[in-house]
Amino acid sequence: MVDLRAMSVVVVGDKVRSGVPLQSVVTRNQDRMLEVVRASVRAKDPVSVSISRSRRLTAVPVIDSVLSRVHGVWVSTHPEEELVAVPSPSWCFVWDLAEGFAYRSEAVGMSSSWADLGVPVRRPIADALRVFDMGDHNTAALAGLARKSGRSIDRYTVVEHRPDGDRQVHFVVHSVTEKSGSSTENGAQVRFLRGLSVDIGHAPPQSRPRRSALGDRIAQALTPPRQYRAISDPDTLNLLYWHGPAAPRIAWMSDNTTDNPIIDPADLPAAQRAVDELRTSGPGHSVALTVRFLTIDGGYEPVELSASLLDLESGQCALLVVLTVE
Repeated sequence: MVDLRAMSVVVVGDKVRSGVPLQSVVTRNQDRMLEVVRASVRAKDPVSVSISRSRRLTAVPVIDSVLSRVHGVWVSTHPEEELVAVPSPSWCFVWDLAEGFAYRSEAVGMSSSWADLGVPVRRPIADALRVFDMGDHNTAALAGLARKSGRSIDRYTVVEHRPDGDRQVHFVVHSVTEKSGSSTENGAQVRFLRGLSVDIGHAPPQSRPRRSALGDRIAQALTPPRQYRAISDPDTLNLLYWHGPAAPRIAWMSDNTTDNPIIDPADLPAAQRAVDELRTSGPGHSVALTVRFLTIDGGYEPVELSASLLDLESGQCALLVVLTVE
């Protein structure tokens, strides 16, 4: 699999190669291979050419179904008479950080559609993160979501919990800032996470439960009953992640948000003023307020909360929100 944004190799078969240069993997027919890759990108369809009497070179693109962009290409050489097979199911994703939604394309190399498997192709970001066991990558992933400028490339191998079983998935994530007419910003500069996902096989069963980090144990001990911790984007106020159980009755998943904002729009100005106050006061401060949240029955319910800024990796900052739900 070739990552077109970086022109590097992501996966060879089902083996992760961590973005190594293309030239270090492909030692023969490099120019011909690049021609075929470019042709498949232009056509947005598989392209196959003969490279000898008995072998063919085939490129199969992986297309972002939101904007019809090609993000990666599977390249293989194979006997002339054989049909090419994609080694590992793979798909594109786009996370619109202004809109607060994550999208995935249909997978190349998988016989079932996401609908057949019961996997939504569009879901709120917190709902998208819910299905991943990020392991030691949690903080780095949240820092990537909170990053406000610049381009970056991140690579993770995580476990995705799906209705068809737990799968190991390798991600290549490009953080970019682009104009978007589809987001709520209507053409303004908006941050996106774009990239490739490659299913590299069944996740091995854990021989024993993972031990909780000391910080998680301390946070759990300090959390009274009926309190729940959420992490949000301080600029958009979009929910990113629940640390621990999600608050009951609040609508935040793809099957209960129905595209309504999670925070009552009438309360957004007060919530944004609270964030501005936190930025002015600096670390170690918190603010308390009452905000109406969307509930699973479609209405808005007032919830008492306190908010503070949370330092993440590389100087990035998120909003830690502690909700009290009776």
